[in-house]
Amino acid sequence: MAMHQFPLLVQWSSEPEIYHGFLSVMDRELEVYVEMPSTGPGRAGQIMAKGGLRNTSKSIFSSRIGSISGSEELKEILAGQETQLQQKMEEAKDMASFLVELVDTLEVIMSNRSAKGDKERPLRYWTHVMEQLDALGWDRVTLVDQYLSRVQIELCDASLRKHIITARFPPAYPTIPLTIAPLEIPECEDDQLAAQHGLNMGGLPSNKVSGLEAAILQAEAQLSLFREFWDVMQDFDERTWVIDPEKPTRADKMRRCALGNHCSIQVTVQPLSPRSMPDTRLFGPTARIEPMRTKLYQNAELWDVKKLPRENLEVLLELEGGFPSPISTNKDDINVGCGICYSFRFEGQVPDQLCSHAKCQQPFHRACLYEIGPYDEAKFPHTLWSMSILWRDHHDKCTKDLT
Repeated sequence: MAMHQFPLLVQWSSEPEIYHGFLSVMDRELEVYVEMPSTGPGRAGQIMAKGGLRNTSKSIFSSRIGSISGSEELKEILAGQETQLQQKMEEAKDMASFLVELVDTLEVIMSNRSAKGDKERPLRYWTHVMEQLDALGWDRVTLVDQYLSRVQIELCDASLRKHIITARFPPAYPTIPLTIAPLEIPECEDDQLAAQHGLNMGGLPSNKVSGLEAAILQAEAQLSLFREFWDVMQDFDERTWVIDPEKPTRADKMRRCALGNHCSIQVTVQPLSPRSMPDTRLFGPTARIEPMRTKLYQNAELWDVKKLPRENLEVLLELEGGFPSPISTNKDDINVGCGICYSFRFEGQVPDQLCSHAKCQQPFHRACLYEIGPYDEAKFPHTLWSMSILWRDHHDKCTKDLT
C-alpha cells in the first residue's frame, strides 16, 4: 500500500498491518489509527497492546480495505460527514486512496470553520491564550498569527541548537486543549530502551497537553534526551563530506560520508546510545572497499565510547588524515559524482554503476547510462550534446565497457 504520501503515519506491525500517527491538515496534526484486514484473528489487539497504542475507541470508518479510528478531535470535526465518507471508503480501491479523500474533506471542513470561528472567539479565549504566553515569556515566541491560534516557540538544547515547536489553540480553548506538533526527533527502534527513557514507540510526544508550559517542559525533556545524538550528527556534518542525505534533518539517523577514490561509508547512529558502534556499510569499487571492510572488523575492539563515532571510525579504518571534510578537502576532489552528469544525486538516485576498468571504476547513474547508451556520436541528439561530450571524454580515457 502506497502510504509514503503520509509521512506522519508510522507502521507498527506488518501482520496485521497497522499504522499510527497523524494526518497533516492545514498545519494541524490529527491523530489516527489505520488497520488493514487481518489474516490472523486476534492479532491486532495483541500487537496494539504490546506497542502501547491507546486506541480503545470504536472505528470511525470500516470496510473491506480496513478500518480507521482516531482522536475525539477528529471525530468532532467529521461529525455529520460519516455517511458520505463511509460511502467513499467502500468505493475506494485501497486505504491510501481513501486517506487522500479523508484529508481533502478535512481541509474543506476546517477551512470553513476557520473562516467562521476566527471571528467568533470569545473573550475568555483571548484572555487564556495571553496568560499562557505571558507566563512562558514573549522572548521565546518567534511567530504569532493574527488570531493567536498558531504560535511558534524557539527552544535551545544544551549545545545551543535551536528547535521550533508549534502550538495551536482551537477556537474553544481552554475547553478544548491546545495541540502541539511533534518535535523533529529521531525514531527509536529499540522499544525496550525507548521505554526506559520514557518514550513511546516512534519517539513522538503526546500531542495534547493541559497548558503551554507543560508542553514546553515535555519538549525540553526530549531535547535533553537527544542532545548527545545531535552532537554526534553535527560532528559528522561539520567534519566530513556528507553526500546523503542532501539536507539532513534533526530526525535523520543516517549519514553517508565520502572517503575519496569513489568510496563512501554509510553510518546509522542509535539515537539513545549514539556513542556505541553504529551500523555501517561501505560503498565503492570492491578492490578498494574490501581492505577497508577488513580493517573495520579487525579493529572493532578499539572502539572507545569516550570518543565521537567519527573519531573511532578514523581509527578503525586507519585514516591517517581523517575523513575528507570541508576543512581539508575541496568537494570536487572527493570523486563521488556521476561521470556523465557530474552530480551525485539525479532524479533521486545516487551513482550505483561502476566502470569495469580496474584503474578507473568511475561511478555512474543507471539513468544516465540508459539515456546515453553505448557511445555513438552519430546518434546523440542536440539536446544531449553536453552529456555526450562528457561521455566521450570518459570513453577516450577508458576504453572499457561499463558493468
